[in-house]
Amino acid sequence: MFEQIQMGELLVWRFVPAAPGTHAFFSSRTGGLSPAPFDSLNLGFHVGDDPELVAGNRAILCSSLDIDPARVTSPRQRHTPVVSVLENNDDIGAGSTGEASVFDPCDGLITSIPDAPLLLHFADCVPVVLTALTEDEKPLVGVVHAGRQGLVDGIVRNSVAALFKNHRAVPEATSVAIGPCIGSCCYEVDEDAASDFVKRFGPERAKGRFIDLGSAVADELAAAGVWRANIARLEICTSCNDHFYSYRRDGITGRHGAIAWIE
Repeated sequence: MFEQIQMGELLVWRFVPAAPGTHAFFSSRTGGLSPAPFDSLNLGFHVGDDPELVAGNRAILCSSLDIDPARVTSPRQRHTPVVSVLENNDDIGAGSTGEASVFDPCDGLITSIPDAPLLLHFADCVPVVLTALTEDEKPLVGVVHAGRQGLVDGIVRNSVAALFKNHRAVPEATSVAIGPCIGSCCYEVDEDAASDFVKRFGPERAKGRFIDLGSAVADELAAAGVWRANIARLEICTSCNDHFYSYRRDGITGRHGAIAWIE
């Protein structure tokens, strides 16, 4: 389901069964310009890193994927259930040069515009990439930032609804990738948060105070109408694997990314 690609020091994973005419990748933290504690391919402008280095890191990633960094659109992520649509050509490139974006707040972004890559960033939260074809076989892509609070509040459910109801994506032509995120091995929360999570997603998604974000995301996708057979997980724990940024493990740190676009 995923192809690991090493390009010099840059390490990415390609979602192989993305819908026709679409591309989706997950980045790691290697191969960039940023010094510690953001070392090295930090894609987040908001974490305290030098903005010029962040822009340089984004340019490195885009160059490796043969896309224009000026056309990459990023929202201002705030752990909300808000889903937006990039449908105006004038908004292409929002958030490409700094933290500010016209999509604010926004934790799920969808587009049908070709050559308009969507990039969201992560450091333990769950990256979700939606790829699909509409009833008239036009491609769609979406990228979702699913942290615990956003997941509980409905960001995944809202994103799938936007894809199916608003854009008429076809379930059998929809393929979804769940990227690297903190695993149940490492994600311990307080008793109240664990209790709320169990009430929302069921007792099988928690072991005591350790909760399973990735599996809960897969459940939400299926409940919203995505076929289970079309959901793939890159089962890497970001806290266990030092190829990735982890806020829970490191505190001050950078952000890796999920990026998707239409040819």
